[in-house]
Parts: sequence; C-alpha cells; structure tokens
Amino acid sequence: MGCELGVLGVGHLASALLDGVFKRGVLSPEQVLLADQAPAQLDRYAAMGCTIASSNAHLKTAPRILLAVRPQSFKEAAASLGDLSSEQLVISVMAGLDSSTIQQALGGACRVVRAMPNTGAAYGASMTCLATGAGGTEQDLQWTTDLFNSIGTTTPIDESLMSAATAVCGSGPGWIYLLASAMVAGARDVGFDEERSQAMVQQVLRGASLVLDNTSSDIDTLLDAVASAGGTTEAGLAVMRSKGFEEAVRAGITAARDRGDELSN
Repeated sequence: MGCELGVLGVGHLASALLDGVFKRGVLSPEQVLLADQAPAQLDRYAAMGCTIASSNAHLKTAPRILLAVRPQSFKEAAASLGDLSSEQLVISVMAGLDSSTIQQALGGACRVVRAMPNTGAAYGASMTCLATGAGGTEQDLQWTTDLFNSIGTTTPIDESLMSAATAVCGSGPGWIYLLASAMVAGARDVGFDEERSQAMVQQVLRGASLVLDNTSSDIDTLLDAVASAGGTTEAGLAVMRSKGFEEAVRAGITAARDRGDELSN
C-alpha cells in the first residue's frame, strides 16, 4: 500500500484530521508519512503504522502534502521541503498565505488547495472552507473534500473569500465563546453560582445548535418564535439590540476579515 499523504506539522489540527481520517477509513496509517519538529508528537501515530519521515525533504516522496505549520514558520518549512513538482498537491491550512505565495515558495510547479477548518475538528464537528488555489484541479478539490469531511462539514469557496472564511469559521468559535462567557456572567448577575451558570449556558447553546441543525425554518423565524410579544425574551433582545449587539458582531467579523487580508499582504 503506497504513500498517499505526507503531513508536515502534527499539532492539534493535524492530529484531529488524522484521527478522523483513520476512524472513517479515508486513509490507513500505512498510507501516511509524517514529519514534525517534536518527535513525541509522532509516537502515537508510529505505533498505529504511520511512517515517520527521516527529514522534511522526505515528504517529497508523497503525491500530496498537508502543510499544517504556523504561517510564520512557512518560509523555513518551504526551504526544508525544497521544490515540488507539478505532479504534487499541497494542501494548506495556514491562514493568511495565498496559494500563489505557497506555490512559488515551493518551486512554482505544485498544485495548491487551501483549507480553513476550526476547533470543532477535535470532535468531528469542524466547518471547513476549501478553495482550489494555484494549479489546483477539481480532482484535487474532491480529494481534499473527502479528507476534511472526516472531521465535519465542508464547503467550497473562491480563494478570494478565504480571509472572510477565516473570520466566520476559523475565528467563529471565538465569537461563540465570548457569547457564552457573557451569558455565564449574566446568569451569575441574576443569582446563580458559577458551576450552575456554566452548566445552564452550555446546555442552552447545545440545544439551540441542535434546533438549527434539525429545523427547516430560517434563523429569523426561529427568533420570532422564541421572542413572543411582551415576553421576557423580547425584553432582553430589545436591550441587547439597543446596546449594539448585532452591529458589534458584524463589525467584529469584518475586522477579522480585514486583518486576514492584511496578513495575506
């Protein structure tokens, strides 16, 4: 069974992806070649049957390479890999680095697909946006889609929207955590202790997410249904809106998008 995927950088995201891929049988450990600066990261996968690369350059023997290093480490990583051929696909999960930059740093010939997953990957619940980049083909996109479907849901986008995808999906858990933190604080304000506040808010968010997953109604209809005229929800929403809640969330997403564009440049 030949090598199908090389992975450079086996941190939290790559580990979640590998676990999902192996669990769902998309690839077997024997088809994966791994490289990381921290050998301890690789022990568990070596025990499963993955091959550990003798060097980063060893990854060039794979037809596809997942780049899961920090964007600020890419220059060094590219130098250690060397030039790749037009027969090789590079899958990047690095925010802020466009596909042309990646391709040129690796010799100018390889094909590139970009992916933007999020922290839900650890639980098989990532929302991953995928963009065909420089030289990439529909077949490359489909292969990458199959890979990332193992850790959640995927959607194809144009690469020009990758900073926007980072703002909505990559950074999105941060917006939810801020909401959760504010709700917990509000629960304490009205008399609940910390432990009970945490438990209540987590279950409310879990339940609301399940409703969104299982309803045919749009979000505005759901909002109208829970906010009956003259009721408690309507009173709370009125205050939140008067404080600029919706505008703040939208402005935050735009700011994150703009920062992504700045990093790209």
